[in-house]
Amino acid sequence: MTERQRAAIGISLGAMLTFSLGAFAMDAKEQLKPVLNPEKYFGKAKLGYMAAQRCPEICAKLFCYCGCDVTDEHGSLLDCFTSDHGVDCYICQEEALVALQMKKEGKSLAEIQKVIDQSYEKQYPFDATEILLKYRRERLWQPQTEKPSSQGKAPGNKETKKSGADKYLDNTSSAMGKRTLPSGSASGANLGGCCGKHGAKKSK
Repeated sequence: MTERQRAAIGISLGAMLTFSLGAFAMDAKEQLKPVLNPEKYFGKAKLGYMAAQRCPEICAKLFCYCGCDVTDEHGSLLDCFTSDHGVDCYICQEEALVALQMKKEGKSLAEIQKVIDQSYEKQYPFDATEILLKYRRERLWQPQTEKPSSQGKAPGNKETKKSGADKYLDNTSSAMGKRTLPSGSASGANLGGCCGKHGAKKSK
C-alpha cells in the first residue's frame, strides 16, 4: 500500500468518524420531545413554556418535584412542558425559569441540578420513587457532609441574602413573589395532577 493510499484511507476514516459523531449529536437532540407552543398559554404558564423551549436539553436532565412522576408518569421536568401539565403548576414553571436563567449565566448542568434540588426537594409530596432514586444516582452532583455554618447576625441587622432558586427567579420575568400572576391557557386547560392535588402523601 502506497503512502497516498494510506493517506486517502485516513481521510476517509476521519470523515466517517466526524459524520457519525455529528449524527449521534443530532439524533440525541431530535429524541427530545418538542415543548408545546408557549403562545397557547398566558401569564406564568407562558413564561414557563418559553423557558423550557429555550433549554429543553437541560430540562430533560432535571427532576420535577411537584410529584408528576407519580401522578403523570413523568421522567423529567421536560415532560411537564411537552403536554398541558405545566399550565397550573408553579413548581414546574419555576424550575424551568431557574434553569434558563442559570444557563444564560453560564452555569454548568451540575450547578443547575444542585440549585433546583436543594430549592424544591422538600416540596416533593411522596416517598422517593424509583424515578427519583434513579435521578439521584445519575445527577452530576452529590450531597457532601458539611459543617453547618453560623447563621448569627449582629443585632439590628435585618439584611437578608437570597440564595438558591430565589435569586435566579428575581432575575426573570416571574419572581417567586408573583405566584398570584394569572396562569393558564386559552382553552382553559388545567390538567396538572401536581402541586397539592395528590391523593397520596408522604409516609411519616
